[in-house]
Amino acid sequence: MRATGWSHSGPAPGVRPGRTTGERGPMSRLVIVNRIIPGAEGRVAQIFAESDETELPSLTGVRHRSLYCLHDLCVHLMETDDVGADALAAARNHPLFQQVNERLSAHTSPYLPTWRSPRDAIANCFYRWDAADVPAPRVAG
Repeated sequence: MRATGWSHSGPAPGVRPGRTTGERGPMSRLVIVNRIIPGAEGRVAQIFAESDETELPSLTGVRHRSLYCLHDLCVHLMETDDVGADALAAARNHPLFQQVNERLSAHTSPYLPTWRSPRDAIANCFYRWDAADVPAPRVAG
């Protein structure tokens, strides 16, 4: 099985993913960058759609997932609950998780040739802005 980097493994050492507070409490945003075979977007979306119908999202704390593509670049945005490292490690060993990664490996590959672990595929958030941080405009009158 070829490694794909499609893993929710938390931020790279020293890197904090975007954090925000949702309706259910604190959550993280992760952006995973991979290569995709052009034309395979539908198959990759189907793999995730099938996976998202299982218990995997609740095991890994995934609340939201979006997939974006530009040529052979695939960007995977996830919003997740802040879950413990033990829960994530257990999820990575789950047979469904391994099956998803195996299926994805036919259509995706690591972005970086130096890829060694899923953490190498997580993009570093270097700027963030939220409208909630700005005071609401006042109406004159």
